[in-house]
Amino acid sequence: MHPRVRCGLLVLSAIAILAAARASHAQAPATSKADTPAASKTVSAAPTTPPNFTQPIAIVNGETITRGDLITFLSSYQIPAGNEEQVYKDAVESLVNARLINQFLTRQKIPVSEDKISEQIASLEKQLKERGSDLPSEILHSGMSMPEIRKQYANRIRWVEFLNEKARDAELKKFFATHKDLFSGTQVKASHILLKVEPKATTEEKAKSRDKLLAIKKDIVDKKTTFAEAANKLSEDPANSEGAGGDIGYFNLNGTVIEEFAIPAFALKKGDISDPVETPYGLHLITVTDRKEGTPIDFEQNKPLVKRVFESDLQKTLLIAERKIAKVEIKPMPADLFQTAPAPAATPFKPETAK
Repeated sequence: MHPRVRCGLLVLSAIAILAAARASHAQAPATSKADTPAASKTVSAAPTTPPNFTQPIAIVNGETITRGDLITFLSSYQIPAGNEEQVYKDAVESLVNARLINQFLTRQKIPVSEDKISEQIASLEKQLKERGSDLPSEILHSGMSMPEIRKQYANRIRWVEFLNEKARDAELKKFFATHKDLFSGTQVKASHILLKVEPKATTEEKAKSRDKLLAIKKDIVDKKTTFAEAANKLSEDPANSEGAGGDIGYFNLNGTVIEEFAIPAFALKKGDISDPVETPYGLHLITVTDRKEGTPIDFEQNKPLVKRVFESDLQKTLLIAERKIAKVEIKPMPADLFQTAPAPAATPFKPETAK
């Protein structure tokens, strides 16, 4: 029940993209499995030979996300060998999300002056100079153009303008009041019974599993069995060790488990059993076995934190709405996308973002 990997949804700043793109052009040569210690094996996204950076990876409302976009994105991360398919799926999902947000912002017609973009470019040049580099060199190595860099900054500025309009004090205070468990660090301890159902399963298939879970819940309520006994016998969670009774321990609302599971769990009182809850893993019955109240925090003293959490929630809300109307086509993972490589020695440069 750990969270699915999701790289940041925010539009990346131009210099972060430059740094990542430069890294993608300076990857270590491929190595065989025999040459690399098992504990340190990683893979990296590699261009084809000859490079095919324009290969479509996904199409979002008619706009293409390319293999080059994906390589640039993945080059900022160390990727454990053996999990390439999931990494590809999550990375493309993140790129699609970023594209959807940018398309939404474009429709809002938020004005961004060329002078403001130029100010950000000047700041970028200053940062590069402090690192002993310069913008022309970075552009040359990254394969990006100046218009692309300016576009990235324009997107980021639009998001900041949109966020500032939404995140006024009244809205932040309302958000703070309705998310007390999140900000206080309150924890619940829960157990679950999972029946695996694919997200794309038919309505009939989901209904069958839902009815089975409701029957299990009735048996527990009627004391024909206990929740733990039912979990040990019927749960399809591979992480449920023998005798664990579906227990997944304590967690809070900060992302330690996926929100599709965490939010319904926090809505339960101790001892209650939920109706079937759907997550990407399938359908669950959830029971809360304990609750540890956190420590309330002051709004004014923690306003920057509240705004960051509000921002994340705003993005999620926007993406749910955009996904409902978007036409998204994701291509299968190219067979030659990844190569085995040692973990990079240096941490990519992380610049300031537009304010």
